[in-house]
Amino acid sequence: MTEALATKSERTSRGAVGRLFVLELSGDRIHSMNPDGSDRKTIVTNCHLPDGIVVDAEAGHIYWTNMGVPNLDDGSIERADLDGKNRGVIVPQGVTHTPKQIHLDKENGKLYWCDREGMRVLRANLDGPRVETLVETGRGDEDRRDQTRWCVGITIDPKRGKIYWTQKGPDNGDAGRILRANIDVPSGESPANRSDIEVTKVTQ
Repeated sequence: MTEALATKSERTSRGAVGRLFVLELSGDRIHSMNPDGSDRKTIVTNCHLPDGIVVDAEAGHIYWTNMGVPNLDDGSIERADLDGKNRGVIVPQGVTHTPKQIHLDKENGKLYWCDREGMRVLRANLDGPRVETLVETGRGDEDRRDQTRWCVGITIDPKRGKIYWTQKGPDNGDAGRILRANIDVPSGESPANRSDIEVTKVTQ
């Protein structure tokens, strides 16, 4: 049922209290609950195959990816308040193909995510107007059939200026990889031909 979750800590008179935000892929919904599963609330409905979620507790927002249907190229990224109100589109359909996992760089005001069938690693400002491609592993339908090009999981290390992501490979194919590069594309290079990409782990 669930695809991903994120947590938020909030300060009350009782001390630090956590809250879970859980995506329900099959139901196209987002839930909020206490860590023990109590006080469960459905805060967002009518998503479009939600996949990744992050919480900006300071600003009071959640961000999530809608993976969409791969052959329709209708993925998107949305934002809402922690109670699900004031929902809005940050990255509209047609800009990202099938967005998967998402990472918040609050200090620098950026969202990072992997685009699976889009075969890219991307980032945008928190309000979405500027979307940048950082890594491009393929282009077009022929490349898209090669699952080793699919980008899925992501995290960043802002202090060291590094981005890490996974490339899936076929199911049970022992071809998945974890890769690393500098956050910014090297001068004079492009997302498709950057020279600083390293393989950090080969799945066995």
